[in-house]
Amino acid sequence: MPKIAERMTEKKLRTITKDTACGVVPGLYIRVRPLADGTIGKYFVLIDRATKRVFPLGRYPKLSLSEAFKKAADWKAQIKQGIDPAEEEKKKQDSLKKTPESDKITVKELVYQWIRFNEARGKWQNERKPREWVWDGFCRNHLSEDLLTSPAESITAERLAEELSEKWQTMIDTPERILSDMKNAFDWGMRNDLIPVMLNPAQIKGGKLEDLLPLQRPESSHEAALPVKQMPDFFKALIDVVPNSQTARALAFAILTSARNTTAREATWSEIVKEDGQWIHLIPRERMKMKKQTIPFDRKTPLSAAAYGLLRTAPRFMDSDLIFPNINRGKLAPHSLDAFRACIKRMHERKVKEDGVGWVDPDQKTRLGTPKIVTQHGLSRATFNTWAKDASRYGHPEFSRDLRESCLDHRNESYQCAYDREQALGDMRIVYDEWAKFCCSKLTPEQKAWLGIE
Repeated sequence: MPKIAERMTEKKLRTITKDTACGVVPGLYIRVRPLADGTIGKYFVLIDRATKRVFPLGRYPKLSLSEAFKKAADWKAQIKQGIDPAEEEKKKQDSLKKTPESDKITVKELVYQWIRFNEARGKWQNERKPREWVWDGFCRNHLSEDLLTSPAESITAERLAEELSEKWQTMIDTPERILSDMKNAFDWGMRNDLIPVMLNPAQIKGGKLEDLLPLQRPESSHEAALPVKQMPDFFKALIDVVPNSQTARALAFAILTSARNTTAREATWSEIVKEDGQWIHLIPRERMKMKKQTIPFDRKTPLSAAAYGLLRTAPRFMDSDLIFPNINRGKLAPHSLDAFRACIKRMHERKVKEDGVGWVDPDQKTRLGTPKIVTQHGLSRATFNTWAKDASRYGHPEFSRDLRESCLDHRNESYQCAYDREQALGDMRIVYDEWAKFCCSKLTPEQKAWLGIE
């Protein structure tokens, strides 16, 4: 006889700390996820085994337990009839957004229509994350609801400058990406008679916005990296967070594999393969910064026991091949570019409470003269390279410059590179095993056992 889940109660729901079946309606679960403010969020999801889909129902307590039971039952009935309940709800919400008097296309509607038009034509086919999902993040994190719901034809350069001036001075590329897409969307809207012909308010170069945005831009300098001797302490603190955070798990994996931001965030299970009896991360060359025309073979990163331990303990999601997915409004998408930064910032704030310093690069300063908080790129690559160059200081075998560059997937100018057809995988495995040994040197016995290392 199949096991029947115990009926969830409000009292039990307030105290649970891990994913739990709700009972009553088969397939209804509560998923527990850490939030950016350090608290945990609880989300109702309906798992349909027949279609292998996960349907997000809503977040508790905005969606009450009784409402979740009713909604789950209704959705299961629709699924049995071959209806997609999520799509039906979206259509219903979209129809409610437009009131009779608001027949003018809004900024958000214009941008999303431009995105869907271009996606239907096959644009951005090589992007791992759909442009619409990118804009979901822009709308959620960087643009006000007032701007997004305003008629597109009413938007002026002054309005956009007011909206984005602060971010323009503090963020390196996000404001440019937002304004570039908006400019293209406004141009497309005018060409297709969706909005009247007007001066494009999002045009920077040669436009009014160029005169309105501040001249001051954020500093572009080396990525802030951790002093090598502090890495074992940082990694120990990071592993403490990993069981409750997919971002922390991805960051730990990036450090152990000296990976770039995108390479780690967008890693998939199908890229984890065995070669000669040992696990590697096989990354298609088109996903790397150095493309086929520069290096004629795909990237292979040997996985240390610790790196593989992070994968072995990672949750798997039926409807996604991503190793480290971000559950956002029910979409299993890669984490955003800012995810690692936010994770490190939270760790830094906890560290500051302990020692008054935090996780910083003492050689990199902000405009205020304070040390910069370390970055994922600095941790995974600069700290790694500094460690790899100094064999006698850190007690590891000497690694040649070519070997270190191969680990970082760099292409140097020496003539022999023209004849390379494969990486020095055996030697690279030694490097990554030694690096993992160093990073994990201060882990507790319990942490090592959890990772499956001695």
